[in-house]
Amino acid sequence: MRRLAVLSLHTSPLAQPGTGDGGGMNVYVRELASALARTGAQCDVFTRASSPDLAAVVVVEPGLVVHHVKAGPVAPMAKERLPAVVDEFTEGVLAAMTRPGGLPLGDEEGGRFEAIHANYWLSGLSGHTIKHELDLPLVATFHTLDRVKAEAGPEEVASDIPHRRAEAEASIIRCSDAVLASCTVEAEQIAELYGADPTRIEVVAPGVDHAFFGPGHRPQARRALGLPADGTLLLFVGRIQPLKGAELAVRTLAELCSDGGNFRLVVVGGPSGPQGPESYERMIATAKELGVADRLVMVAPQPHELLSTYYRAADVCLVRAGPSPSGSSPWRPRPAARRWWPRRSAASPPWSTRAARASSSMSPPRRPSLGGCARSWPTRSPSSSSRPPRCCGRATTRGGGRPLGCTRSSTS
Repeated sequence: MRRLAVLSLHTSPLAQPGTGDGGGMNVYVRELASALARTGAQCDVFTRASSPDLAAVVVVEPGLVVHHVKAGPVAPMAKERLPAVVDEFTEGVLAAMTRPGGLPLGDEEGGRFEAIHANYWLSGLSGHTIKHELDLPLVATFHTLDRVKAEAGPEEVASDIPHRRAEAEASIIRCSDAVLASCTVEAEQIAELYGADPTRIEVVAPGVDHAFFGPGHRPQARRALGLPADGTLLLFVGRIQPLKGAELAVRTLAELCSDGGNFRLVVVGGPSGPQGPESYERMIATAKELGVADRLVMVAPQPHELLSTYYRAADVCLVRAGPSPSGSSPWRPRPAARRWWPRRSAASPPWSTRAARASSSMSPPRRPSLGGCARSWPTRSPSSSSRPPRCCGRATTRGGGRPLGCTRSSTS
């Protein structure tokens, strides 16, 4: 594969994880694209322009370019409002991926795109349309799944778009030539909850960036952060919202302190999502109510490369146990700075994702295989699109398997 279009509509790989809707996915997209670029593939990441201060095109490193696409106001938008700008984002990406008239880019323009990798369901809506417009293979990574979130935290789904999001995810999964899962648990969820063809699900396990994350000297790490040298230090890293479990971490601290132990909790992260501010205030109120406010240390979201110092400083990293909306296995408290974790859960730290298998697993067939797809979510209305949707009446095969028919329909 020589050139890949990576879609990340709702959050930029250049944004600080832990702020707004940016989290581990920011790191995932940036590090995976960076790793692929170092294998020789040209990676163009397309994300929504959320500030007038952002350059239209940012060259991150050789082979990795981030495009800020105008879609909706050039300002932050709540994730719940972003479905309304998918059409505009799609048109902007198509314009950047082709010459006028929809012709492929020439070699002097970096060459034609050979595949699309859509991250999260909003980008999947866009990738679904682009796949059919340009006859390109579509690879999808969801990061979180609506039907899994419904099991893990119904209060989170209530503020989302559950009745349409799940339908959209199912449609994207049916149309994708490959769906990437981070572990076997997520792969099983995609197959069982969405009826996905297991032969089109690839497990690509994220890894750890050893340049930053590794064991170290705990007392020195605490001195560097200005944290007390004595006592047991608990660490929670993640955005503050109900599903992540920050309040549960505070209650854990209180229970430990009730036995007279010397414990402190460091929370690295900030409010996120529509229920973020309320969750933050409730966490602080809980700490005061339980008498551990003086043992709670709040830290603003930190750059990815600085988080390792917090892990080295901590004795234990707290992660909410239970079903994870990102599809990973349940996690429980782990000794910090002593072990590697192969996959982050919803509330665990956003580790780097230099996956050793990324380049091979991300390489779709040279000939587009248009998977079985029935589009139930319109990514563009007839009045707003200059290109009428094209239906694919072809059947191809993937890896010598059974034919995959594609019937594509729009609904209003």
